[in-house]
Amino acid sequence: MAKKKKRSAIARRRARAGFLFILPWLIGFIFLFLRPLIMAFFYSFNKVLITPEGLNFQAVGWENFVYKFRDDIYFFRDTFWPGLSKFVIEVPICVIFSLFIAIILNQKFKGRTLSRAIFFLPVIIASGIVIQMLRSFGMDPSAAAENAYVFQGGGVAEILQSAGLPQGICDFLTEVSNRIFDIVWMSGVQIILYLSGLQSIPRSEYEAAEIEGATAWEIFWKITWVRISPITLVVLVYSLIDSFTNVSNPVIKFVYEEYSIRGNLGGSSALGLLYCLIAFLIIIAVYALASRKVFYVNEN
Repeated sequence: MAKKKKRSAIARRRARAGFLFILPWLIGFIFLFLRPLIMAFFYSFNKVLITPEGLNFQAVGWENFVYKFRDDIYFFRDTFWPGLSKFVIEVPICVIFSLFIAIILNQKFKGRTLSRAIFFLPVIIASGIVIQMLRSFGMDPSAAAENAYVFQGGGVAEILQSAGLPQGICDFLTEVSNRIFDIVWMSGVQIILYLSGLQSIPRSEYEAAEIEGATAWEIFWKITWVRISPITLVVLVYSLIDSFTNVSNPVIKFVYEEYSIRGNLGGSSALGLLYCLIAFLIIIAVYALASRKVFYVNEN
């Protein structure tokens, strides 16, 4: 009975800690995002006319939601499908790359702290004023790798084709090369998450496996990968959200231009809400499938 009460007290403390952890986000959502979200729902069912007197609303029902899907045949080909398929390449590579770099940075070597800071630096820069300063001078950091021929699609394609690889493999690797800079740029948080997971694995488990004669490959799959599987799920979901909301995503650009350039506030709101709904459903589906392979170690 005493043991059950103790576990119940621990569970309550963990629940409070979890609530305090999400409290800053909850406050920010209520005071910063809830009102714009409600306004977006209202705008999406109206044709919004900007007049000198202010905004004028004309109810159009579901027209804003069905217009692009019914009348604009180029929207799917040039914007919608490229935007949704973007994560198919970026997210798996980002997860694998982050784990690979985290394993390297978790080793003991001189300059380890500096190396970790270098990989996390893009996260700091991207959230600061540096990016705005660069863009104000006409410089786009996301296009920094374009000046290097080896990172351009043409250069990589020529190298791969000269090696005699099949065209399908050449096209895939060329596409990966075209996005490698973006993948490195967006992997800082994932690397930190994996580092925290790797450092939480008890050293005694590795020592016991080495005494039993396990190979490095066996140790990785039976200890490291199992232990960091919950972190992998977090990294996967985070990478999906980051890919869907990245400013380089063509759908995000189109939603912004629909309002800022074409002045269609109602259509922009409807497209934004539809895109959020589709992204949410994809994330839920991926989470449901990936969570089946997650192993949680009971430390109690």
